Amino acid sequence: MAVQQEDPQQRQLRGLALLLQLQRKARAAEDLAALGFVIVNESRSLVEYRQAALWLDRPMQPVAAVSGIAQLDMHAPYIVWLNDVCRRQFQTGNNSTYQLLNADDLPESLRIEWQQWLPVCGLWLPLKVQGRTLGGWLLAREQAWQEGEAVLLAELSDAYAHAWRALQPRKPWWRGLYTLTALKRWAVAVILLLLIPVRLSVLAPAEVIAAQPTVIRAPLEGVVDTFQIQPNQAVAADQLLLTLENTDIANRLEVARKVLAVSEAEYRKTAQQAMFDADSKAEMTVLKGRMEQHAAEVEYLAEQLARSQIRAPHAGVAIFSDVHDWIGRPVALGERILNLADPTRVELEMRVPVADFIELADGAEAVMFLNIDPQHPLDAQVYSRSYQAEVGTDQVLAYRVKARLAAAEPLPRIGLKGTAKLYGQRVTLFYYLFRRPLSGVRQWLGL
Repeated sequence: MAVQQEDPQQRQLRGLALLLQLQRKARAAEDLAALGFVIVNESRSLVEYRQAALWLDRPMQPVAAVSGIAQLDMHAPYIVWLNDVCRRQFQTGNNSTYQLLNADDLPESLRIEWQQWLPVCGLWLPLKVQGRTLGGWLLAREQAWQEGEAVLLAELSDAYAHAWRALQPRKPWWRGLYTLTALKRWAVAVILLLLIPVRLSVLAPAEVIAAQPTVIRAPLEGVVDTFQIQPNQAVAADQLLLTLENTDIANRLEVARKVLAVSEAEYRKTAQQAMFDADSKAEMTVLKGRMEQHAAEVEYLAEQLARSQIRAPHAGVAIFSDVHDWIGRPVALGERILNLADPTRVELEMRVPVADFIELADGAEAVMFLNIDPQHPLDAQVYSRSYQAEVGTDQVLAYRVKARLAAAEPLPRIGLKGTAKLYGQRVTLFYYLFRRPLSGVRQWLGL
């Protein structure tokens, strides 16, 4: 009896039914292992092949399933070679739905073992879902692949890819960063980086100054005559510092002394006459008052002459600009001439511009880098901040901040300058970088 031939329409219907059946099995798979078994083994009911392998783009166990093998050994020679072939095909494959493959398409290192492990004709089917390629499906047999078979298997591979994606466990939110595009990854990385907490800091010019120096002021109005010291010179207690012009006072003192001598002589003469003359007795009282008046004037002028010579109240270092800036200069009563400082008591003074000022608490950390020795910074702690900003010699409106030096040996010399870094509270890196631009935008917008 002759075998009844199956007409093309029935063959197409049977193939469609098998395709739907395999898709249903893929959706009904309980886990990834069951789905892998369906892909490499039960797909043979749709299109005949001898060997099949499922490969996924993942770091652990990329070869997920192989036809005819229940338990995979990732170190077996066949699995290692199969992983290299699939990875090369995944990296070099195009965006087509399938690709015919044979030994001639592989490099020499992989081509030699093709005949040992696989039949002649291979077919590579990428598993794509939502624009992302999960991996690939490799089939091999002795007969050449027909175009209709390849198209049918490509349709089935799409269903397998969706089923595999649905069965994958939910990843933590941070693991989803790996699935983002490069641009999104960079954006997320930048956002996370900008949220890093950092110490808010500001740079300001700083100077080593004396702590609580003694101010030497002009004791009287006059003109500076001579200086007996030089700037930054160490002086002893009661040492002569400078002299004010005292010629006028000295002349007046000399005249007053002579007048006092005359009044004393008149008083003595009248006192002798009073022993014999009653009128002279009454005149003695007037002469005595006049003599005491001239004596007080002499004492006052002598004191003024002594005050014109300004002496050091204690030992220290004389701090002033230049001798020639003061010679011949008139000074008013109480005008500051110089400072007398203890060289063992120093501190830092910083001028923070208004645009850079940050909130500084008591005890805030400060680090000064001296211009002459920036490699050895000085540690200090803030203890004073001016309430109002002042215009300095550089015509910059700034707040004056003072800080006490930590234990430092040797102590820096008074007058040294440098740059100080002041630390405030912790803020995000975004605020640290964009604080000045945001402030400028606010001023421009008037917010």
